[in-house]
Amino acid sequence: MFKNHFQGSLFAQDLLDSSITEFPEWAAYDDHDLAAFESAVQSLFDRFPTDGNPNETQTEDDLIWPVLRLLGWTESLRQQNLSAKGREDVPDGLLFADATAKDRANRLTEEWKRYEHGRAIVESKRWNLPLNRGDGNKAAPSTQMLRYLRRVDDLANGKLRWGILTNGARWRLYYAGARSVAEQFCEIDLILTLDLPSDERDHYLKVFALIFGRAAFLQGKDGRTLHQRILDEGRFYEERVATSLSAVVFDQVFPQLADAIFKAAPAASLSEVRNAALTLFYRLLFILYAEDRDLLPCETPRMTTTACAGCATT
Repeated sequence: MFKNHFQGSLFAQDLLDSSITEFPEWAAYDDHDLAAFESAVQSLFDRFPTDGNPNETQTEDDLIWPVLRLLGWTESLRQQNLSAKGREDVPDGLLFADATAKDRANRLTEEWKRYEHGRAIVESKRWNLPLNRGDGNKAAPSTQMLRYLRRVDDLANGKLRWGILTNGARWRLYYAGARSVAEQFCEIDLILTLDLPSDERDHYLKVFALIFGRAAFLQGKDGRTLHQRILDEGRFYEERVATSLSAVVFDQVFPQLADAIFKAAPAASLSEVRNAALTLFYRLLFILYAEDRDLLPCETPRMTTTACAGCATT
């Protein structure tokens, strides 16, 4: 089950829970680095009126961009137009790996050409604005980010494929190369993370610093970024789990289901037993999948224990 402070399926949950500690970047980011980052971020939130209604400009200036600087993003350009004409597609920020890359971008007179030299785009929203819901006549921020990423992916010839969407509290990382860009993102609620018990707080704050930090977007000695190595490790883990699960399902679970149905209805034909076992098996899989994705209404206040038990046996 996903935790409240962490959402999305871009990176494997188990990997971020434990295996990420085996990456060299984890050891390189020591306790002193983490303590300094935590203190600085906490100070930003202490000064920011989180119980009020800060507008977008205030959220950007007093929270989002200061956090980005703490993450190592010292070189950026604001409000660079993605269109040759008009200003329909204008992300709030373009992040660069270093001053050299920014200088190369600034030599180009047309703003949309500058994206080829960036590492990520930023779209910032007012404090706590829902990321998946539109605001009046405006599209949902998530929809806006998807449109920007498609446009940037074409303009930059695949050289810039990452986007950061945030409302100050929730920080969401998108990857244009994901199987489902709309659904596969990595989101960490920074303010909830700061309120976690100490051990969890230290772990997930470090995950946040590594995932959203500038260094994660830079290629290492093997030619891959930290993000790419996490994705590769996640795919390898999924393959191992799929192989193991397949063996359990076809060698144990399905035969046992079929055997139980045959014993309950010995007069049934082999095809009837097989079809009944398949039907039951896929219904169980659907329930388990829906429960894992929080698609079942079992946790709403209106649902009773009896109703929850009923939805599991329907």
